[in-house]
Amino acid sequence: MPMVFQPPVVTLLVVLSAWLIHALLGPWPTIISVPVLGGTLVVFGFLFMMWARILFTSRNTTLFVGKPSSQLVCDGPFRFSRNPMYVGVVVSLLGIAFWVGAWPFYLAGPVTVLILNSIHIPREERLLRDVFGERYLAYSREVRRWL
Repeated sequence: MPMVFQPPVVTLLVVLSAWLIHALLGPWPTIISVPVLGGTLVVFGFLFMMWARILFTSRNTTLFVGKPSSQLVCDGPFRFSRNPMYVGVVVSLLGIAFWVGAWPFYLAGPVTVLILNSIHIPREERLLRDVFGERYLAYSREVRRWL
């Protein structure tokens, strides 16, 4: 069954929802606003995500959930996390929350993690087990899902 909403689309929908809640039902009082820290986290998260994406692209393996991978990438940021692209997204979302400071944006990260953990990651892990078998199982014992 194809994955209709790929992770970037899910993330975009969550951020747009946070923005709409903030714009239409707010303005909300600021919880914590540290724009410099927020901007730094957005950049760091984006760069971490791109590092992983570039490795995938250089190895000619798929970026799409639901399609079998041609390579098991275990180096670069994949030494620290089995899902560095998702880690980068969540760090960037935390950065947006610190930048804006309103609660709808602080909910975007946990909502995204919930969706990724319950829908996308299990599907990806199942495909990786099917394609790479014991090699993936050994990798998953050595490297944590997130960090």
